[in-house]
Amino acid sequence: MTWEIAAVLSILAVALVLFITEKLRMDVVALLVLAVLGMSKLVSPREALEGFSNPAVVTVWAMFILSAGLSATGVADMIGRQVLKIAGETEPRIIITIMLSTGILSAFMNNIGVAALMLPVVMDIARKTKTPPSRLLMPMAYSSLLGGLTTLIGTPPNLVASNALQEAGYKPFSFFEFAPIGVPALLAGTLFIAFFGRKLLPGKLPLGFVDESDDLMGFQYAHQLDETLVQLNITEDSPFVGKTLADTHLGPILGVHVDVIKRSGNEIPVTGETLIEKGDGLVVRGKVEAFMEFRKWQAFEMASGTEIAEILAYKKLVLVSAVVKEKGQFDGMTVKESDFRRRFDAHILSIRDEDGIKRGNMANHLFKPGDRLQIEMRKESLPLIEDSGDFEDIELIAEESIADIYPDSESLIEMAIPESSHIIGLHLKDTGLAEDLHLRILGIARKTGSILFPAGDERILEGDKLLVHGNRKSIEMIKGLQALEVADPEKVITPGLLANRAMCEATLSPQSSLAGMTLKDLNFRNRYGLQIESIWRQGKLYRSHLRNMSLEFGDALLISGPIEKIDKLAGNEDFLLLTRTHPPTEERPSTAKAVISGVIMFLVVAIVLTGYIPIAIASIAGSALMIASRCLSIEDAYRAIEWKSVFLIACMIPLGAAMNETGAAQWLAQGVATAAKPFGPWGMIIGLYVMTALATTIVPTAALVVIMASIGIDASGSFGIPPEMIVMAIAMAASASFTSPISHPANVLVMGPGGYRFIDYIKMGILLAVVVMFTVIPMIWLRWHDAIG
Repeated sequence: MTWEIAAVLSILAVALVLFITEKLRMDVVALLVLAVLGMSKLVSPREALEGFSNPAVVTVWAMFILSAGLSATGVADMIGRQVLKIAGETEPRIIITIMLSTGILSAFMNNIGVAALMLPVVMDIARKTKTPPSRLLMPMAYSSLLGGLTTLIGTPPNLVASNALQEAGYKPFSFFEFAPIGVPALLAGTLFIAFFGRKLLPGKLPLGFVDESDDLMGFQYAHQLDETLVQLNITEDSPFVGKTLADTHLGPILGVHVDVIKRSGNEIPVTGETLIEKGDGLVVRGKVEAFMEFRKWQAFEMASGTEIAEILAYKKLVLVSAVVKEKGQFDGMTVKESDFRRRFDAHILSIRDEDGIKRGNMANHLFKPGDRLQIEMRKESLPLIEDSGDFEDIELIAEESIADIYPDSESLIEMAIPESSHIIGLHLKDTGLAEDLHLRILGIARKTGSILFPAGDERILEGDKLLVHGNRKSIEMIKGLQALEVADPEKVITPGLLANRAMCEATLSPQSSLAGMTLKDLNFRNRYGLQIESIWRQGKLYRSHLRNMSLEFGDALLISGPIEKIDKLAGNEDFLLLTRTHPPTEERPSTAKAVISGVIMFLVVAIVLTGYIPIAIASIAGSALMIASRCLSIEDAYRAIEWKSVFLIACMIPLGAAMNETGAAQWLAQGVATAAKPFGPWGMIIGLYVMTALATTIVPTAALVVIMASIGIDASGSFGIPPEMIVMAIAMAASASFTSPISHPANVLVMGPGGYRFIDYIKMGILLAVVVMFTVIPMIWLRWHDAIG
């Protein structure tokens, strides 16, 4: 083994580890691979950058645009409506219709885009036929992958595999050369799921799955929203008068939603910035029991101002000042990342830096050398700070400085939580006490012993008493919430609200930029004028404390609000609307544009079949025509491109070149050939197929094909068989990503709407992968058996 081979294999190994662990995004890993290959001169600068002009890469991004054009003009929607008409009533027939329709679309469109387009159609079919969506959505997602096996442009791995053959000096695959192998795989997979596999899927109704006539009540029943409308009246002396609705923290603390404000006989639509006036009637939706129980909370002010220090001293708490040391482990780390409270059994009261003193919202403060911290901690924990080596100038705060730390506006409060409280069993971080009432929980007194500086994941138990540090505004907030008057239920009449209110179910679109953001980060209610009622995630329903949950791909969101706001959300590129309680009011796309986009796609395919120009050039021409004919705007075209996939393929192609040029591919191929020798050529083909199929669960498929195709092409020479056989097997295995939700974005997309759990993908996916393999391998044998003999 030469040093070049060792270097390439080391880069490959590190890249695989990063792909598997997901420490970095896959496109970032690919960029690093490209950079290291170029800087180490394992490939020339020109070879390092050739991936971006590679025909396979160009075709991939051009196909994203073509697919978006077909979608934007309503071609796929027209097909979906036809599917709805012919789906029938029996479950097998419905599944066969959906899978074949989706598979045909995926042969010519990006499979993620097809899954996104078909998702609302399938949900509509499920509701109209009263079939559980869980029986239809996973088959639809899988058929979008199976359909991609049938043509050259069906899925990026097919293009990458064809390009690998061309780079190695062989003839690339033609447009329909995948069809003799892929079409039988699509048919076999469809029949397997329709008559057997569907029985492995959950048959429950996980979403707001109701007949259209059930309207709002059906959605509420299916999502377990056993809520009532309650009117809370603002008294003249309420501390909420003049504050915004967001400032009252009414919703997060009590677990209710304010739908409308009744003011002088009118119904006022609300946002977080709506000002509260005396005499207002807040019409809230939720469990009134939570509000009635909160009124029983007992909050006693134990001390204020400098008296706080005396109480804390009695409880063996001290105040410490410390300065962050240069080159310590906290230098450049945020307060949240440092896990300061848990590590030192202490709480940071304030941080003084060059910008002044910070007393609240310090979680994202970046520690810098010279930052002076004022710390509240147990006396016996002081050595943890002193011996850490990360702080200097550590000293107890003098008595005369205490007034600066605890001004008269500060209070020490003991809170007695009623036995029936809705917060019993919740983690402290989920109670809203710290975030909404701005209370710092110093300790918990309970029968089994007291806890000082409890962590956020400490649960509230029955009988707990909380020692909290806050300010007079916190006390006012509690008293203001408890002073709200509950109106007579018979007087809560809101005809305008009920007439204009609707619900919908939505999920994040594959191109959404909102994944990883919390509802609080998004300021969802003010931004969209809508309220998220519940979130389905991996088969589990979440209904409370949603604003601190990060949105994830595959989440199913139940959303309520004014009809016009829901209609507006339907046009938002970050969301896909699945079902709704009112018919859409938006205009359907122009039929003329649909014809134009369909003709453009037909011409691209026809020109490629004639061999007149390469597929990359035809795809670019088709994309340009889509934009020039206004089937798609240039902005929408850029958004349609999944840049992560483009960069992944472009940056991994040089790795394949490096493996070939340094002999790394040949070295690995010799190992594969030696291991497979006792089993013959078919043993090697099946072995590479299984390896590739298993690796799809942890390695991006396009990168996987680059690696495996290089090995397979070199290994084919050891057995004297056409490399096309092995490369075809690898392409088929890479595209059959069935065994987990993370194997392919199409799988993730249906997870929340279908109410699936991880195990559901394993049960169905493994068997389907076996069915596809036992279909593909014989088809490959029929296609090339003469070459083996």
